[in-house]
Amino acid sequence: MLFLLNDKVIEVDAPEAHLLERWRTIGCGDPRLMRAHDAVEFVASRHQDLFAKSADQDDVLLLDIAALIIAKTGANSLILKPTPSGGVEPRLRDIPPLVLETYQRGAANDQGERVHA
Repeated sequence: MLFLLNDKVIEVDAPEAHLLERWRTIGCGDPRLMRAHDAVEFVASRHQDLFAKSADQDDVLLLDIAALIIAKTGANSLILKPTPSGGVEPRLRDIPPLVLETYQRGAANDQGERVHA
């Protein structure tokens, strides 16, 4: 399943299995006891800590967050919109898979400099 987290498309094969394996590392508590709201609030309240990890952990961390949100909400997109107070406003969306596939292919091809005519 493809998942959009802000501007990154993440591919998650088995979100529930991934989450059950990694929830202790994520630090979210037992996901079986969480509700959708709890999962979204966890990511929103800890977004700075979660996204400040080293580059080596980025891919795994993004996969962890995607698995948590998919498993607990069923949504395939979470946008964390910055607020004037310095926090974030979480926005869940269900984006058509074809749109996510297209965005993923476009992001993969969008490397290097663009030439302006």
